[in-house]
Amino acid sequence: MNLLAHALLARSENDDVLTVNVLWDFLGRDLRDDPRVFVKRGSSVHRLIDRETDTSPEFAKGLNLVSERRQNTAGIIVDIALDFALSQDWSNYSNEGRLDFIDTIYERMTAAAPSISEEAERLVSNMKALNWFKSYGEIEGLKIVFQRMAQRNRLLDSLVGAEVEILSEIESYAKIMRSLYPKIEEKISSL
Repeated sequence: MNLLAHALLARSENDDVLTVNVLWDFLGRDLRDDPRVFVKRGSSVHRLIDRETDTSPEFAKGLNLVSERRQNTAGIIVDIALDFALSQDWSNYSNEGRLDFIDTIYERMTAAAPSISEEAERLVSNMKALNWFKSYGEIEGLKIVFQRMAQRNRLLDSLVGAEVEILSEIESYAKIMRSLYPKIEEKISSL
């Protein structure tokens, strides 16, 4: 699962925990030894979501949906495909409108970021300016996300065009998300 799913799954956490959870892939190296309680909780939520997703039979099914030529980036593609499926099927996961939820999450993260780090402030500002959460719900947004990732790292060149594969398998990804999401939500509630 990618950033939007991380945010939705952590929506009941306080703002600091939610923000650390969403940004952990970017900040984890710098915050790994940070003793603050909200950092530890945010990292625990993030790692639980990643672990439960990556080791699930649903995720394995998702990996099998990715073409042979993109297998080196299949994990990334499935994570983003699950956020796209979440966006397309939003009313099954939240009573709040998706765009209203996104606006609220940006507000919460903007408020929390200064207490985390300058890098967190920079990341949240960039996410908001480029509207990362919304982009995961649109094919054109996925196209841009995959192009940007490939531009930053040539090892990720096979991501370019992956949005076409995601769209062709959207029903399968939606089924995967419908099965996986409640399992992870339950695990978080007992964390």
